[in-house]
Amino acid sequence: MGRRVGVHVLLLGVMLASAAATTRVAEGQEPGRPARQAIGNGTVSLDVYAHGAVLDLLTTTREGASLELRHRRSTDGGESWSAEHLIDTSNQPISIASRGNEPQVVSHADHVTVHWSTTGASRFGAGPMVSAVSHDAGRTWKPGPRPTNSPGDVAENFADMTADPDGVFYVAWVGSHDGPAGRALGLARSTDFGETWGHSQLVDTSSCACCWNKMIAPRSGAVRVLYRDHDIRDMALVSTDDAGEHWSLDGTVGRFDWEFPGCPHVGGGIAVTEDDGGEQLHALVWTGREERQGLYWLRSDDDGATWSDPRPMGVDLSRHADLGAVGRTVVAAWDDSRAIWVSVSHDLGERWTEPRRVSVEGVVASHPIVIGTVDAFRLFWTERDGGGRMHWRSRRLGMEATAS
Repeated sequence: MGRRVGVHVLLLGVMLASAAATTRVAEGQEPGRPARQAIGNGTVSLDVYAHGAVLDLLTTTREGASLELRHRRSTDGGESWSAEHLIDTSNQPISIASRGNEPQVVSHADHVTVHWSTTGASRFGAGPMVSAVSHDAGRTWKPGPRPTNSPGDVAENFADMTADPDGVFYVAWVGSHDGPAGRALGLARSTDFGETWGHSQLVDTSSCACCWNKMIAPRSGAVRVLYRDHDIRDMALVSTDDAGEHWSLDGTVGRFDWEFPGCPHVGGGIAVTEDDGGEQLHALVWTGREERQGLYWLRSDDDGATWSDPRPMGVDLSRHADLGAVGRTVVAAWDDSRAIWVSVSHDLGERWTEPRRVSVEGVVASHPIVIGTVDAFRLFWTERDGGGRMHWRSRRLGMEATAS
């Protein structure tokens, strides 16, 4: 990868964050709590779920102190979109909606479920996850249940949702509890498109407090979750092959042995390729480990039991990243230097194209999402214009374009 450079600014940031975490402990505050980001007006959060050529887009719009949740659908891979439909959150206000910690959407056919974190007694006002359900492709909505069985108004954040080919919905989140880390990875499923949720459980009782999760469901009943662990702040994998009846902790994804007493606020990306009837797991992970800080790609040919040696992607400041896959092709996207970059592999990650910028000059762009449709890829991200307003953007990458 031609753009990797020796930059030490990120290491300095990690050191400063570590010092800040130590200060919080000395002041009697809990370490690892999420720091509220400075958020302007406009589109402050974005999530997309794809089922073939059908894309469901969920955005949160901020105007002053007001937060509005809006849904729209595309049936042609993002080329055109339906009208926006407002989801009523007045009785369950959105507490936090920012990139990486945002309301989520999942769908199967005309069934769509969204969730968000409502207000509670935790720091920054964060509370439990609540949901809304639509059975007419997002035209009308009704309140749904809490996806978790957590008691009271504990904070539940940094979530992701997915659906398997049978239409079973899954959600992963980071929730407060009284374990050793104060935070745990929770998982739940719904077999009736979000009308009810079952098998809600804390799968790892010690997870990072404020790094988001990523989920994929490559087959019926099979789900893979990429999350950040607690004691050693490497990314790790959790999986099920029986539709969430049982979950297994599958270990570290990229063993950097990064010890850090705080929260880096960085998740990762995960995708699946297919080759001659076999599957390969791909992951993008970020580490702040000294002398190795940066973004790395890895592949597993045995369903997460072992992983390839980490391959650096981008530059030392490459940070928020995502992956998408169709067939043998993998698209990796990330942000660095206030821009969105993309690199492509057509051979299961053996070779990658030189990274190229896809966002325009003059804006601050971050947090890309990569969606693989039937015959193309579509990138989504948010950017801040010169006046400070946030916007969501999208760009199609056809198979012919990804080869260049």
